[in-house]
Amino acid sequence: MMDEKLLDEDLEKMQPYLMKWHREYSVMLLTSPYETLKYEVTMEGFASVKDMLCQSYLYSISEAFRELVKTYYYAQAAYKIEKELREKGETGWSNHWKYEVKNYYFRTVIPRIISLLDYVAVMINELSRCELVKEEGRVYFNPFKALLRKRKQKAGWLSFEEIKELNRILSHAYKGIQQEDRKILRHYRNTATHRYFVGIDEVSVPFQRRKLSKQEQQMLETQQKYSYGMRGRPEYSYDELNGTAEKLLNNLDVMLSRLIGMDMMQSAVKRIEEE
Repeated sequence: MMDEKLLDEDLEKMQPYLMKWHREYSVMLLTSPYETLKYEVTMEGFASVKDMLCQSYLYSISEAFRELVKTYYYAQAAYKIEKELREKGETGWSNHWKYEVKNYYFRTVIPRIISLLDYVAVMINELSRCELVKEEGRVYFNPFKALLRKRKQKAGWLSFEEIKELNRILSHAYKGIQQEDRKILRHYRNTATHRYFVGIDEVSVPFQRRKLSKQEQQMLETQQKYSYGMRGRPEYSYDELNGTAEKLLNNLDVMLSRLIGMDMMQSAVKRIEEE
């Protein structure tokens, strides 16, 4: 049975840090450098089909980006509390902020970024009247980007000039992202989305199958391609994932802000007036 008195004592002890966490997050959001956050999408009932598609999909993309940034800032603010408590020797509470708060929010950041890229690809495909990819369920950012780059004529409501501009905009998605970062990104997203609950600075699935290299097969004198054993260290550290996520978020902001700046999007967006 829960000890309510102990719970109240813990909450009282943590209250200053909860308030500080919320304040840190609020400051980050208010001073955010992301250009995309400076625009809002407007919805008009009487517009062309192309304009209505731009409004509808851009609204979804804009809201998804806003939620992504909030989630990222919640994790960053929790990281500050985690470090402060660790420096004070409060290991137990530091670990609480590390695993229960920071990782809770940060865990979905990279999958959300990948999903947002797919949302953009779906919007562009709809504007092509599905001439680029016939089935919506087969639209994914990376293969779609390659397909769009090969296009040499208009597609649906998209002029060839607009397609060329879109190609330039989409090229920002992975700018400055090294091959090693891409491998981390792809493996993390696939594992977290389709395989199991990924550990960040912790081991979530300690006993796993591992593929043997040819050298290991020769050394062990076996034809088996896999071995089973205990994992000795976490698959990912927060620091390496956060570095990749930060680069991707910056690239995504550049990409979306330039997408918003296109002539064909002007009926759908307006700049938020700063007070």
